[in-house]
Amino acid sequence: MKDLIDLVQIVTRPKLRSIELIGDGHNGKSKLSIFYDKIVDGQFLDDDAAAQALYQANKQSPMYKKLKKNLKDRLINALFLIDVKLASYTDRQKAYYECYKDWAAAKILFGKNAYGVALNIATKLLKITRKYEFTELTVDICHSLRLYHGTIDGDYSKYELYNQELKENETIWILENRAEEYYIDLSIGTIHSKASKADFQTKAKGYHAALEEALQTYNTYHLHLYGRLIESYIHSSVNDQPRILDVCNRAIAFFNEKEYVAAVPLQVFNYQKAVCQAQLHQFPEAIQTLDQCMQYVSKGHFNWYKAQELILIVHLHQGEYDQGSILLQSVLSSENYKNLPDHIKESWRIADAYLSALKKMNKLKSTTNGIPTLDKFKLSKFLNEMPLYSKDKQGLNLHILILEMLFYLIDKDHGKLQARAEAIDKYRIRYLRNEGLKRSNYLFKLFLAIPKAQFDKTEILQRTQADFQLLCATPIALSKQTLEVEILPYETLWSFVLELMELWQGERLRSKSRK
Repeated sequence: MKDLIDLVQIVTRPKLRSIELIGDGHNGKSKLSIFYDKIVDGQFLDDDAAAQALYQANKQSPMYKKLKKNLKDRLINALFLIDVKLASYTDRQKAYYECYKDWAAAKILFGKNAYGVALNIATKLLKITRKYEFTELTVDICHSLRLYHGTIDGDYSKYELYNQELKENETIWILENRAEEYYIDLSIGTIHSKASKADFQTKAKGYHAALEEALQTYNTYHLHLYGRLIESYIHSSVNDQPRILDVCNRAIAFFNEKEYVAAVPLQVFNYQKAVCQAQLHQFPEAIQTLDQCMQYVSKGHFNWYKAQELILIVHLHQGEYDQGSILLQSVLSSENYKNLPDHIKESWRIADAYLSALKKMNKLKSTTNGIPTLDKFKLSKFLNEMPLYSKDKQGLNLHILILEMLFYLIDKDHGKLQARAEAIDKYRIRYLRNEGLKRSNYLFKLFLAIPKAQFDKTEILQRTQADFQLLCATPIALSKQTLEVEILPYETLWSFVLELMELWQGERLRSKSRK
């Protein structure tokens, strides 16, 4: 069902009506049309529900499987007929879709020996692929033109021309593929883990050195996109923010010089630049950079959610909790949220949990801003909905444990915190002793001192004085942890915890005096 949900988001009702691939049946709407409409409306989220509603059968029903295949085939065919020249697309994006559509047609025509029209399409396309640096497509087109002129019409000069261009672009394509491979090898481990990757620096340096000569020789889009990302990884693996900023600024300048709008690199490097600025507490600058980044991001796309996540972190670090709650509402109510990858949803569940905690601690000046999840938050449900990040022991699992301890204090479940303290301390000793997680280690020690001090604020302050000073002496900007590890500044979070202890102690004293 997931593939159909993805397809109906691209082949929308207006586009489908314009090409009339799914028509009505003789007695009203066809089953195919009903199936499509209910997927669009979100009524069919899995195959079992769809099969039951349409055929009173399970998803293994031959009739349902045939209907599903038919719809999928028609939607895929529709991709080649819909207009891809959306206003939101850049010139390069429009060219990409048009080129691949036209080249698919040309390949079919070459196969059918319709050489005249195929050659016309191919030679026109080649001018576009050169301009926009579609290296792989240029290789494929030159290969077909070399084959035609070398074996069909015997034009030696044209054979030589396309053979030479093929070889030159083949060399570049191999380098671009190598750069992409190196970048993937470095980045794949960061998808489900936000732990520090200092041990990757040596590998990143080696990969960048292997590409350095190519980067100085060729100025192509993909080579420099991946090459400069690898260069930034050398420094991001140890959180060297000033050097990352330098890489980002040089990359942005490089891609701004292109004769087309290089949307993806400009989006990527502006986003990375904003992360650096936020980590350096340059919050106004980070927001300005994110404004630049958002010029190249469409609402509801994967990268839109990543940019919103960073904006939320900036709001929370500046104490703008109401703005953060408004942003959370915008994200959770967005049309594509339910289709996001699980690890992105888990990031937003963490954000929801922090804002729920802030609301319970009366840190939101206004109401919930229409966010029912803030009132309905249940710690047990949250803990059960984090299967991926609960495995990220030196990354975002830290939030899960911090929020668990925080909600025990908010809800005055002191016994539960007391019962969990030993296990959490063992976790701290095992996972939080490396240099990159100093701040998290100090925060855990602060929390774990609370039950040892019998929840008495005066004794808590005495027990935690040294660790709090060490925490303050290691500011975020100088730490080696990733920005996502600290959604709410630890110093601020600790001040809220002390307020909770003071309130609880006051309630306990008033209760004693009444007795």
